[in-house]
Amino acid sequence: MTDPRPLTAADLVGMLATGDDLPRELASQQEPDAASSLRPAIDERGDRVYADVAYARLGGFRPLVLDLRVPPGDGPVPVVLYLHGGAFLWGSHHDPLFGVAEALADAGIATATAQYRLSGEAPFPAALHDVHAALRWLRTVGPELGLDRDRIGVMGESAGGSLAAFAGMRPQAPELVGRVGVVGVEPRIDAVVGWYPYLGSLLEEHPDPDVVAWASPLSHVSADAAPMLLLHGDADREVPATQSRDLTHALVEAGVEAEFAAVPGAAHVFVGADPTPVVARTAAYFAERLAAG
Repeated sequence: MTDPRPLTAADLVGMLATGDDLPRELASQQEPDAASSLRPAIDERGDRVYADVAYARLGGFRPLVLDLRVPPGDGPVPVVLYLHGGAFLWGSHHDPLFGVAEALADAGIATATAQYRLSGEAPFPAALHDVHAALRWLRTVGPELGLDRDRIGVMGESAGGSLAAFAGMRPQAPELVGRVGVVGVEPRIDAVVGWYPYLGSLLEEHPDPDVVAWASPLSHVSADAAPMLLLHGDADREVPATQSRDLTHALVEAGVEAEFAAVPGAAHVFVGADPTPVVARTAAYFAERLAAG
């Protein structure tokens, strides 16, 4: 089943002009970047590299941007959305850790590395809304850039790993999916890799325990979740590896293909261990799940 035609900012303005009931956040948005406006750089590897592409432009707010690396080759290629870490307080979408974007390109997979609103800018679920907006942009604009809209994975590290896992639950509730950027397109994904993800509640300070539970990926596990691989250092003291083990167990109990792998001697950000095998395993997992090559 194909998605209905996505609604662009022009559509939304037209709806507003005709008096249709339109949420304020949609009416105030501007068009994200179109493929025709983008000019890539070609790096020494032959990859096409696009920098700071606006996947959404919120009214009264800076553009939300991503970088995109597309390997050479014939036909549309799979793409992985990479989400940076930083405790939801800081972090950059530039330069994914440990050369994972290059490793994915070697496997015939493009990488989009997206920024998202941090907690000082907007509380949860704003960051998750941004992740879904980036996915919708990839499914809508991506085919014009050589991407396969039906072979998309998500990965993240630390805070980004939490968002990747949350997106991997394939939520349907509007309050989790959001209406940022392109709308009218399902942000469905096919596989998730999480590196030492934080999987507690993203609203731990909230006084309502029901809201606290709702803001945790663990509360949204179902049989519809995407296949998932969680990689976590067994010496991590900032985010204990038990969090990844618990989520893996919950996914398996729900009938989802999920796997946990401990990285011996690794602390947070895999400090104390060689990340090369982790990167290789990540690329191989996506190559298999997204049928690259």
